[in-house]
Amino acid sequence: MCVKFAFLFLFLQLYKKIINKMLKEERHQVILNKLHINRKVLSTKLSEELNVSEDTVRRDLKELEAKRLLYKVHGGALSIENKIKTYDERSIFDIDKKEIIAQKAVKLIHDGQVIIMSGSTTNLQLAKIIPSKTNATIFTYSLPVALELTHHPSIEVIFIGGKLNKGAQVTTGIDVINSISNIRADMCFMGTGGIDTIRGFTEPDWEVSHIKKTMIDVSDYVVAMSTSDKIMKVERYAAAPIHKIDTIITEKEPTDSMFESFQELGITVI
Repeated sequence: MCVKFAFLFLFLQLYKKIINKMLKEERHQVILNKLHINRKVLSTKLSEELNVSEDTVRRDLKELEAKRLLYKVHGGALSIENKIKTYDERSIFDIDKKEIIAQKAVKLIHDGQVIIMSGSTTNLQLAKIIPSKTNATIFTYSLPVALELTHHPSIEVIFIGGKLNKGAQVTTGIDVINSISNIRADMCFMGTGGIDTIRGFTEPDWEVSHIKKTMIDVSDYVVAMSTSDKIMKVERYAAAPIHKIDTIITEKEPTDSMFESFQELGITVI
């Protein structure tokens, strides 16, 4: 009889673990679904909706963060896409795609050009591979790009000073805009927050959007360099209408169907 009770006890314990696991997996899926829709979740609200304690929710969020499925913050979590990456994190994120873009872009650089480069990590990759014999003048408000170009034997580097944004490692402010407005450039190479055929060239940062608008206004030829996930994406602040962009460079082939609407507008895709 005791053996039967022991067996029943073990069976119930095992059954409980299985049920708990199923419930946890279901909770995780609910959390991820909510993040996909709302981009953020609150622990208190999840606790109410899932009918579990906040401690349980916190453990769930911790486990999902360990799997790199979300970004845990105080009081809840953000979609992993919403995490603001440091410059160092961004410089290695999608590095293979950025190297492809840089290899395409460098073919547009020729002797004697005056060029403006934005502070994107893709431009950092471009700065690394400009041929040593190339003789050009490059203006930039990006500290990493300027430092990288100091190693180039023939490039004249002009760093545009201003208020330093430590996180992005670029200078911002009215001084930067005024300095750029006095330049006449043959070409500008810009990273982007998003490019859309209707909303044009957009950025998540208000100050950066104004700087890039000025870059575009003073340049004879505008090159937008972007990983393909930013194509048809719209950010909060407008930098320029789409007709101001001459060329778009991504890691994908220009024959990809995602570029058809841009090519119909006369934009070159590389």
